[in-house]
Amino acid sequence: MKTKHSFFSRFFAGVLWLASFAVAPSMGSETLVREIDTPAAQGSRQHHLTQLDRERLLLSWVEGDEQSSRFRFAVRERGIWAAPHTVVAGRYKFAAPPLVVGLKGGALAAVWMTYQDRAKDRYAADIHVSISKDGGRQWSKPQRPYPAAARIYDAQMSAAPLENGGFALVWTDRRHPDRYRLMATLIGADGRASAETTLDPDVCSCCETRTVTDGNTLSTTYRDHLAGELRDIALIRWSSGGIRSNGIVHADRWAIEGCPSNGPAVASQDGRTVVAWFTAADGVGRVKAAFSANQGAHFGEPVELGADANGYVDTLLLEDGSAIAAWRGRAGPDEELWMARLRPDGTLLGRTSLYRGGFPRWPSRHISLAQAGDEIYVAWTDVAQQRVRLVGTPVAALTANAEDLGE
Repeated sequence: MKTKHSFFSRFFAGVLWLASFAVAPSMGSETLVREIDTPAAQGSRQHHLTQLDRERLLLSWVEGDEQSSRFRFAVRERGIWAAPHTVVAGRYKFAAPPLVVGLKGGALAAVWMTYQDRAKDRYAADIHVSISKDGGRQWSKPQRPYPAAARIYDAQMSAAPLENGGFALVWTDRRHPDRYRLMATLIGADGRASAETTLDPDVCSCCETRTVTDGNTLSTTYRDHLAGELRDIALIRWSSGGIRSNGIVHADRWAIEGCPSNGPAVASQDGRTVVAWFTAADGVGRVKAAFSANQGAHFGEPVELGADANGYVDTLLLEDGSAIAAWRGRAGPDEELWMARLRPDGTLLGRTSLYRGGFPRWPSRHISLAQAGDEIYVAWTDVAQQRVRLVGTPVAALTANAEDLGE
């Protein structure tokens, strides 16, 4: 029987190896965190990283200049990148980072947002949806999955696959000038959209949302906009049948007159849910995370992952019941990319620095966290190198067994 002492000895030894990346970006093969070359070209930006299936990772990005841009993606399986594909290219100016989502049955859905030409509103954008059934070689004619009355706000969108082979799409709408509404639609495997649904009639304007599925339940987490300019994190559970529940994940009571441009992240599987987010309710930037054992209906007290933080979080759940979170923190004049592991009882098992340097502004300011096979991956856009970067670490370096977790 393995003891907790033996686990923590192994874990923090791993943390020391992991931390070597902060001072040795050109990592050697002996380190647990390693830099992974990607097909993303110099000047790549606006990335999105996701698990395509158990063994495959999908990275998408934008490349090009103001004259011509390309929305591209590539799939990595067992350490090898397939040839990248281009979803769309032309004289586009992309707004929120575009997405490629793996659907049930093997199809792919691409979602991208572009600014409207010669629009009076500088934030006016259009969302386009296309389906590929041959791995991204050919794409269906792009559709706009919302009515003509919609006024798409350029800040964010999120998507998640459905059990029926379609996917859910969430965005912010500002057809009412005095408020921002969180809207959603369900899109079938044929690319046809259902009627739009209002998830929340008044939300924080430009903080990113995240949407995930667990069975037939969708969970969308976002920064709410409440009386007194409170902008705490909320989660809404919904499905094709409508809204099941919604509420605040934790009452930080952050009052701020303006959007902090810093949204939450969520992961959910087998009824377990974790939400990670940024708050500065007391004037100090903090990253927190909270767990739910009933699919997000109720959350426990949050655990603080780091102070002196800039946020821009992402999170995922591991099979052992623990969670991994990544976020941007401050490090003097630079910033620092952090990753931590925590368990449902709130115990922070350890954290490590992955990168120290600069990050770009919106729309490439975020980081991405994903798992594929036995690896955990983190992606970000490096200002100095002017490209998307990716690192990976074995799950075993961060994972305890059930005995270690007290299960």
